[in-house]
Amino acid sequence: MRFSVFCFPCRRLPALISLLILPLLATTGFAQTAWFGLELPGGFGNPHAPTVDLSDVQPIPVSVPAAERQSHADLEGQRILPLVEQIVGFSHQSHRDGNRVWGRVTGFPSQRATVEWVAEQFREAGLQQVAVQEYPGEGEFWWPSDWQVTLLGDAAYGTGSSDVILESSLVTAGSEIPGGSLTATLVDTGHILDPVPDVDLHGRIAVQTLTPPTGAYSERTPTQERARALMARGAVAVINVVEQLGNMHTRDFSNCNGPCYNLGTADGEFLKAAIREAADRGLADRLQLRLSLQAGNLTGLKGYNAIGIVPGEGPEIVIVNAHADGWYDAAGDNADGLAVLIAMARHFAGQENRPERTLLFVASGGHHSPGLNGPRALVAMNPDLVGRAVLVFNLEHIAQFAIDSSDWSVGPGEQRMSYSVTNMAPFLVSRSRDAMARYGFNLNPEFREAAPGDLGGYRSLGIPMIQAIHSGPLYHASGDVLATISEPGLERAARFFTYLVEQVVAADRRQLDPE
Repeated sequence: MRFSVFCFPCRRLPALISLLILPLLATTGFAQTAWFGLELPGGFGNPHAPTVDLSDVQPIPVSVPAAERQSHADLEGQRILPLVEQIVGFSHQSHRDGNRVWGRVTGFPSQRATVEWVAEQFREAGLQQVAVQEYPGEGEFWWPSDWQVTLLGDAAYGTGSSDVILESSLVTAGSEIPGGSLTATLVDTGHILDPVPDVDLHGRIAVQTLTPPTGAYSERTPTQERARALMARGAVAVINVVEQLGNMHTRDFSNCNGPCYNLGTADGEFLKAAIREAADRGLADRLQLRLSLQAGNLTGLKGYNAIGIVPGEGPEIVIVNAHADGWYDAAGDNADGLAVLIAMARHFAGQENRPERTLLFVASGGHHSPGLNGPRALVAMNPDLVGRAVLVFNLEHIAQFAIDSSDWSVGPGEQRMSYSVTNMAPFLVSRSRDAMARYGFNLNPEFREAAPGDLGGYRSLGIPMIQAIHSGPLYHASGDVLATISEPGLERAARFFTYLVEQVVAADRRQLDPE
């Protein structure tokens, strides 16, 4: 005979054990899945692919006066875009050569190769006195050869929590780590617009977040100043989480008074989530980041400018400049401006378009490399030429699609540009507005006298200078790739500046500079 014993507590025993054990496991930081169950970041990915969605963008067509359709063929966007692609190709080669900071960087072979290619384009177009001019660097150029940011794994964070390399990391200029490596615990100090929290930072790596509304340029000062404040409070390093799109490299925020690294959005959000989860489980003092760095100061570097002349009827010269260097693929900073420069050189070299004043076309180096300023070297090396100059045009960041950093949507037009006429001469202002309306070139309606960018090296000439420039969401970021450049935008820029050059070369000197 069998007897069955009903034991109500026994049936509930597994559930009771769970109720008792799971809270204990949670308080000890144990998790069933790796890294607290967080989704790991997807890595850096293809650095030449766009981070923004361009699949539905329908660019605004170019409006061209009928009289220009035949005589201005070199200014067509379909002819200029392949030039942008060729220029970006020099950056791709730099990446294939193994440079972790790749691009057309002055002081390195990629920039020299770019400038020599531009000189060949000038020769083929029929420009005269074409030359590649070498000039020496001044001082030292800080350069990182290798680095890594690694979140260290620990079984306490869940089974299989191995080390995570944050691939979007980029060390900022001026950083040093004695011995090449440091490991420390982490503390999230919030947003750069928040006050530094009253927490113990001594011996820790401080994490701060920034949200650029238009690009890294806008956040340069607050990011740097807060990083220095964190270092002054005892932090041994600072991590800048750059809230943009995807997982890009962003090159900015130098000289933090200690080791400073930027992280892309995906890596940064994972890191901050891991800090929160560790704190919730009482593991804040256990979570560690390892930073490594090999960097040094380079000397003896050389820069290169390419020049070419379209002779006019008189001795006076108008300079048309575009910088040839750039970080990463640098399609919008400044392959678009350089490609338009070549298109304009081809146009004006045609016999039917020869100008009244001589044009000096310059592909300059050194815009992004300290001590290697190309325009400054050009002025010093060519006193006879620049002494006859009456005005400088600068083509910089002029044809990138409009990207809204609030939702990362892409518009059909181009990024709106700041526009500078340094002497605000009425003739130059009015002709600029005429050209703006004529071609739909997207400028801020309020012009200004200040002229940032590559024009600093020409300032000593004391002559009027004109430029359009923007610092959009992809400023100095690896997402500044070929796909983000508008073909109609290139044509709008080329026609805009060609029209202005035509007006300037035929104008009375007093119209250009009334004072």
